[in-house]
Parts: sequence; structure tokens; C-alpha cells
Amino acid sequence: MTKKIFISYSWGTKEYQDWVVNLAKRLMNDSVDVVLDKWDLKDGNDIFHFMESMVKSDDIYRVLVLCDRNYKTKADNRDGGVGTETQIITPEIYKDQKQEKFIPLVTERDENKNTYLPIFLSARKYIDFSNEEYFEESYEELLRNILDAPSIPKPKLGTKAPAYITDSVVNNTATNSILRTIENQLLKHPEKVNNYSTRFIDAFIESLPDFQFQSSSSQLEIYGKEILDNIFSYKILREDFLDFLLITTKLEYNLDVEILINFFEKKNNIIDQKNTGGSNYYDLENFSFIFQELFLYTIAICLKNKNYNLVEELLYSKFYFIDGYSGKTETKSFTEIYRYTENIERYLQRDFKKVSGFGHLVITNLSDKLRKEDIIFVDSLCHFISDLYPTNNHGDTWFPRLYIYKDRYSTYDFFDRLSSKRHFEKVKGIFNIDSKEEFQNILTEYKNSKNGKDRIRFGNSFNSVPFLYEMIDIDNIGVNR
Repeated sequence: MTKKIFISYSWGTKEYQDWVVNLAKRLMNDSVDVVLDKWDLKDGNDIFHFMESMVKSDDIYRVLVLCDRNYKTKADNRDGGVGTETQIITPEIYKDQKQEKFIPLVTERDENKNTYLPIFLSARKYIDFSNEEYFEESYEELLRNILDAPSIPKPKLGTKAPAYITDSVVNNTATNSILRTIENQLLKHPEKVNNYSTRFIDAFIESLPDFQFQSSSSQLEIYGKEILDNIFSYKILREDFLDFLLITTKLEYNLDVEILINFFEKKNNIIDQKNTGGSNYYDLENFSFIFQELFLYTIAICLKNKNYNLVEELLYSKFYFIDGYSGKTETKSFTEIYRYTENIERYLQRDFKKVSGFGHLVITNLSDKLRKEDIIFVDSLCHFISDLYPTNNHGDTWFPRLYIYKDRYSTYDFFDRLSSKRHFEKVKGIFNIDSKEEFQNILTEYKNSKNGKDRIRFGNSFNSVPFLYEMIDIDNIGVNR
């Protein structure tokens, strides 16, 4: 049965109204019948009767109350339409049968991170939409609430202990099973890291075809929703990959970088049309996204484990990619992993006003194993290296699509610490240099080559990406202990 909801909110700015409309459109697209003044309140209708009928109607399954500064002020002061709705909702909300009908959505917080909940809702559980980077998680929580599909329903009581405790045979996915072996065995047999890692990568590659995507429609709004659902569905497999990296890239295990290079070389085998039975090119954008995201996570986790040698090898080694059309092997840099996911970008820009669709997906679907700042820095680092050492390969640029999500006034600690001699000596290979003098000369030449050139920007946005020499104090490299 279709669930029908009503959205109560204060108009506020045009940008906020657009946000509300986009939320309503997405709910409609996800099978929820949304009553919204923007399309249901007709000229000449009695506004107060409309509000009262929506709040009290048994046909309305949920009333979403969008709480920002403006809504709280008007609700508490009983001002305008919001004040009228407040007077209607307040008695309804305390009726036993109405406890679940009214859901506060916090869309704004004050400078101390306090919610703008009006007094009549101050004690109620809310869903937090105040942080854009967690929008997808909040939206899923809301949708599950409306559709009565909790993410963690109360399970039935089992009748026996888990098989992996009582049985000798583990019933699990291939990647997770090998991951358990790696966790248990590497401490005893660190010399087997490459053997176990190869087995894991092989199992991961074999699992990827399970996420082969084919849209049911050529319409952008349908394609976009379906491919995003596909990308979100691979999260469990992705987390296995990240756990694998967190273990095997520790310095004490001496992982052979060739295993990781060989993995990313498989990208073309999966993405190129010739090797996927003639699939629509745009139906392969999910794999383009997956490989780019995994490359960023790989560099970020190597940095987290201070395995700077692996980072250096991944950024400067040649990858042997097989061209899916000619069948020839071509040597290219890591920038070959970068691909512009055109339709994903179009969908998120058109329907959700996202300047960087790839960046939005990565940040909102970020693994809890890393910080947002870590993955943004790695994306910027890949850009800076590709810009500092351009190659002659086609597609040799890595555009930093996550930079727009960087905190505006923050700096990169990795670059700030280059004034430390110890830090510089540890990480200098990441810049493919042997001495600070060499690095200073390269940065100076790079700076001169950029003289008079504009920074790259995100479409028509004011956001621009600085040059590398603006991020590093060239004269103070390695001057401190």
C-alpha cells in the first residue's frame, strides 16, 4: 500500500525551498506519495483548512516537520502559517495513536551544534539532515521509517550456535572468508602475506561481476537512481577490501606492490565494452566509480599505515593496461584509473544540484575506517602529482573532484609538516625526489610554468583548486628537526 506523507516547513530562502522540493521529489521517486504546498495547494484554496486537513487526515501516514531556525522561531511564537500548524499539531502529537505520525527532521543547527527544535517537539526523536555529508544515511533512515522497513529489525531467536563456531566448514563469502584467514594467520606467518593477498584479490575480482549493472530505462532520473543503488549495494564488498588493506599494508608485512598494481590493471578488462558482452558504456560507470574510489582508499590506507614506499610505487610505477578494443598492452600511469562518470554527474547535478557527483558519492558513502579529510587529501595529492609530472598519455590528468568538500580554511597537515626534516625524509619518495634542493628546484620551475595560468574550477562554481606550490612553503622545506 502506498504511504502518503505531508511536509510541514517554513519557506525561508529560495535555496532552502529548492532543498525541500528535491527531498520531496526523491521520496516520490522512491514510491512515497508526498503532499507538498508547492504542488498541492492551489490558488484560491484556504491555506489553514489545507494545513488542518493534512495534519488530521487519517490518509496521511507521516507528517515530516522540517526544523530550522526560521521554523522554530515561528512555531514558538505562534507566528504565521507555521504558528497555525503548531496549534493544530500540538494536541495531535500527544494523542497515543499519533505518537509515530510526526517526525522532526533537523535541517539546521546553531553555532554550538544545537538543534533548532521547536518547544512542542523538543523531547521527540528526530532524524538529522543538518550535515550534507551524511545526507544519504539520514535519507535512508527516513525512507525506512516511512516504508516500515527498519535496517535492523528484531531478529528471531536462533536455535543453535553459529556454524563458524561449531562447524569446521565456514559458510561465508569468498572475500570475507579469506579475510578471516589473513587476520588469524599473518601474525603467525607474516611471510605468507603475498600468497594470502593474491588469493583475496582473485576472490574480489571474481565477485565484481555480481554487481554488473544494466539500467531498466534510458531516462536519466531512472538510470541515476538505479546506478546509485548499485554503487551503494557494493559497500559490503568494499569494506572487505578496506579491511584487507588495513592489515596487509602494515610495514611489518612487506606487501609486494605488484599485487595491488595487478589489481588496478584489471580495470580495463571489466570496464571496456568489448569484454562485457557489448554492454551500454554508461551501464559500466559503476565500475569506473568503484575502481577510482578503491584507488583513493588504497593510497589513503597506505598513508594511514605510514607505508610511504607503497604510495610511491603506486604513483610512479607503470601500469600495464590491456586495451579492450585493440587487445594491445599499453603502459600508463595511475591517472588511467581516473574516468569522468558522465551520467552520474549529470543526474546528481540536475536532480540534486551537486557540483561534483563523484565527490558527493564518496563523501556521503564514506567508510568509517577513514576520516573525510584523509580521502579528500589523497584525491588532491593524486591531482598534484599528475599536474607536477604530466605524461604524454591520453587522460593523464587526475581532476580532484573531492576538493570542493574540503573545509574552507583548513590546510593539509602532510604538506605543512614538510618543514620537518624527519617528515620530509620519510615522504620525499612520494614526490619522486632525493633531496630538498631537488624538490625546491622542481617546485620553482613548476611555479614559473603556471605563471599567468588560471586555477582549475568546478564548472561555474567559485571554488577553485590551488597549485601545489601554494600548498607548500618552498623556502622552508626540511629546515626543522
